[in-house]
Order: sequence, then structure tokens, then C-alpha cells
Amino acid sequence: MWERVLSSGHGIMATTIAGFGGLFTDAFLGKYGFIATLVIALFILFLGFLKEWKLQRLYQNENIPVPVVISIDDNTPVELLFNSLLQSIAKDDPRFEKLDEKLERYFNISGRMLTFKYDGDMYDNERLVSFLQIIRYVLNDVQSRLEHKAEFHVLYLRRPAFGVALGGMFRTDGIVVYQNNDYANRVDRVANITSRKYKEKIDVFRHFDITEEINDSTSKKLMVVVQISSHNVSVDHPTLSDYPNVIKLVSHRNGTIPPDKESLESDLWVEHAQEIYNVINRNKGAYEEIALVHSMPEAIGVILGMALENYWNIDVYQFDSGAYRVVINLKKIKYYF
Repeated sequence: MWERVLSSGHGIMATTIAGFGGLFTDAFLGKYGFIATLVIALFILFLGFLKEWKLQRLYQNENIPVPVVISIDDNTPVELLFNSLLQSIAKDDPRFEKLDEKLERYFNISGRMLTFKYDGDMYDNERLVSFLQIIRYVLNDVQSRLEHKAEFHVLYLRRPAFGVALGGMFRTDGIVVYQNNDYANRVDRVANITSRKYKEKIDVFRHFDITEEINDSTSKKLMVVVQISSHNVSVDHPTLSDYPNVIKLVSHRNGTIPPDKESLESDLWVEHAQEIYNVINRNKGAYEEIALVHSMPEAIGVILGMALENYWNIDVYQFDSGAYRVVINLKKIKYYF
């Protein structure tokens, strides 16, 4: 630790004051000036030691939580969401009170670096992908500053379709996923991603009723409908008429999935995404084009995106202004410049 203290700004300042300052004060003020200079230098060195000690304590954690807020097409101020996320992290672990101040003071990571808001056209694919690339670039920088000990705590809102694209970006990260709870005016932790369970094969579906309507066996187009939220997907809408074959997943929970702290099943949200992934994975070989149409929470979209990644030809739709529109094709996403 002493090597880091001496090479820090405090250490350099202390040795400079003790060396050059001591000579000048000794020459003009005598031994009392020299003693005063030495006391000042030692005090600065003590401050440097205190800072490095706190830094070392923070480093002793296996992972350092890093709050990340990503907002698209939502009017809630990102600063407000960021503060809510900080409060949720501190509530779960009091060691991380005032986490934003610690990240800025010790690692030069500001809250402004960790909040991302997109106000542009959601259907401008080129701009949307650039937005993803900027996020990835910044978070890579954060990982580097934390010597790859960052554990991203991600709060995303408000369009689940973009959440699917966003999730693919985190496919190699261990992240904690949050869901905004408008009714309770809080953010809830809903999943702690420590494994790739969301991609594991399953034979029994616990959370969805699944129905298949294969009306044209020669068609290479499939629409996968995910129904979790309280508002229903309008499968017969004219903007979805290109898909004669439909597989529909309807959640047993009728629009409400409890946060992990309020459920006996801590992987509840991951398992929902896992079942959706398994349905798509089983059918991808028989179809060249898959449409994902949904009514689901944003956090499910993020976890599902981690499973799907960006390798398959999947158009992700969003209901907007009375029509279903493609937000993004997963295969066309590139997360790096």
C-alpha cells in the first residue's frame, strides 16, 4: 500500500513539500519552519494513506457494484432513476452507501458516465446501434478502471424491444437486473445473473402455457408471441399479417412477476426468459425469419436478449401509435465501433 501512497498525488505533494519546502523554510524561518513544513507534509501523506486504505477496502470486495441507468423513449429524469437505483443497492448492502461518491472519488467514475438517455427516433436503426456502441465503449472503460471487478446493476426502461437488443450487449457480463416499479415508486432488483442458466435446455415449462398455430407448413416465417404483461398482444393486427405461423406463450402470472426478494423462487425472472429462449431455439432451424412480438416487462427483455445475443435473424417488434413496428433485427447489431 505504501508504494501506492507514495506514487499518488498526495505522496508526490508531501515529498515535494518536505524536500524543497523544508529547505526554504529552514533557511528563512529556522528549525520551527522546518518542523511546520514536515508536519504539513506528514498530514498530506496521512490523507493519502487514508484514501488508499479506503480504496483497498473497496477493492477487497469480489465485485464492485456499478449502477447503470439506460432510458429510451421515457420522460422520467435519468438522475431520479439513478438515485433510486443507488438507494436500492445501498439497502441491499449498507457498505455501499453513497456509492456514487466513492466511485467518483476513488475511480473517477461519475454518475453522468453511468446514465444513458436516448431521445432520437427509435426506428432509426443506425442511430440506435450507435447508442448501443457508446454504452459498450463507456462500460468497457469502467471495467478497465475497476480492474474488471465491476458488477453492473442495470436499470433499463421503457421499450422492451430495445431491451432485447441491450441484453445481447451484456451476454458476457455478470449483471444485476432491475425493474422500475411505477406503482410503488421504487426500483426492484429482479435478477442476479451469475450463470448462463437463461440458455440452458429445459423439457418442462413451468411459467407459460404454449399454443401453436401452424397455418402454412411451407412458409419460412414464424411469429413468437410473448404475453406476460396485463395488456394483450393483438395477434390479428394487420401489421402482423405476414406471419401465418404463430407460437404463443402466455404467462401463468397474469401480468405480475414478483421481485426476487419477494418470491421464494429467486430465479423467477431468469426462468421466464429461459422458457422463451427455449421455444425460439427449438424452432429456429425450421424458419428463416422469426418475429418476436411481446407484452412483457423491460427486465425480461434484457435477460432474454442475453440469451438470444445477436446471431439469429429475429425482428423484434414494439407496439407504438396503434401499430406493431420492427425496432431492430438482432442479427444486424454490432456492439463495437
